[in-house]
Amino acid sequence: MKNVNIGFIPLTDSAPLIIAKEEGFFEKQGLNVSLQKEVSWSNVRDKLIFGEVDAAHMLAPMLMATTLGIGGLKKHLVTGYSFGLNGNAIGVSNALFDEMKQYDTNVLLNPKGSAQVLKKIIQARSTNQEEPLRFAVVFPFSMHHYLLRHWLKSAGVEADREVQIVVVPPSSVVKALEEKLIDGYCVGEPWSTHAVKCEKGVTLITGYEIWNNAPEKVLGVTKQWADENKTTHQKLILALYQASEWIDQVGHKEQLIKYLAQPEYVGAPEASLRNSIDGEIYHPDAQFCRKVPNFSVPFKYLANFPWQSHAQWILQQMKSAQQIKGDIDIQKTAATIYLTDLYREALVTEGVTLPTANNKEEGVHAQPWFMEGVELGEDCFI
Repeated sequence: MKNVNIGFIPLTDSAPLIIAKEEGFFEKQGLNVSLQKEVSWSNVRDKLIFGEVDAAHMLAPMLMATTLGIGGLKKHLVTGYSFGLNGNAIGVSNALFDEMKQYDTNVLLNPKGSAQVLKKIIQARSTNQEEPLRFAVVFPFSMHHYLLRHWLKSAGVEADREVQIVVVPPSSVVKALEEKLIDGYCVGEPWSTHAVKCEKGVTLITGYEIWNNAPEKVLGVTKQWADENKTTHQKLILALYQASEWIDQVGHKEQLIKYLAQPEYVGAPEASLRNSIDGEIYHPDAQFCRKVPNFSVPFKYLANFPWQSHAQWILQQMKSAQQIKGDIDIQKTAATIYLTDLYREALVTEGVTLPTANNKEEGVHAQPWFMEGVELGEDCFI
């Protein structure tokens, strides 16, 4: 058995790691995997860089930032597996929500218009020379950050000038709301649902409604480790693919929730986990509860394929946020980090139909569509 240490953050989309271990998919590949729960994304990144873990559940943009040496040490990271699509949401504190209702009592019935309502409050604060609203994201290099910026931009709000964006670890968002350290947040499940269940926040819009079927987390490894452990890497990807397929089966949902709820894994209440898995956007007032299909997608629509077009979009957002200074070759950089061929090689024994293309056009498909015989999800922006 090959020993492999993998770091993860307690989030619903870490499920493939947990299932691969608990249901024996790692073991079937001859892998003795140890899962190490971490409290922050910087911990995960640093342990991977220094070899304290062999692989990690990571925010997709972290690989680009670390490879380019932005915001920390420089180390070439790569991925051959995506943990799925979507799965985060934007919410606000109860106090800010009450303020928003003064402008629009039905703001929750029109999620895509929520940023327009918020803009009025931002403008009023500026006029009155009040402090800007403070929004939490889980890491500077995260889809949460870029989706928050994209949502604000849809209403003409300039994130760098009109709001303050701070970093709060996912499981600490509720505490940050309790202590009135933040006015809003973009966080992954189950912590967005948990904030509402704890009566500390209100969900305005899901990540899916900002960008349909957006990338989220990936399995990150150093290029050095990937080069030295190609067979082990492929076995990891295959085991995680099989675990993702297991998760996608409705009959496994209750067992999945029980695994995730264990304190050594996600450790969130089962009710919050169930809401997040079902795409049920909870609100204490039943009229504002709603279901978002594809709120999180663990397997279908080729959710585990590391599309280089996803990496390219992320790199473009990093430039827009002025995190990347100067010119870089976006296509070339994406191709050195997102190893599509490795994914294909890992799944060769599964008989899965995979596209030969490494990229797809983003933001143009309003409905599910087919590429080379494979069904892919809609991908429109707000």
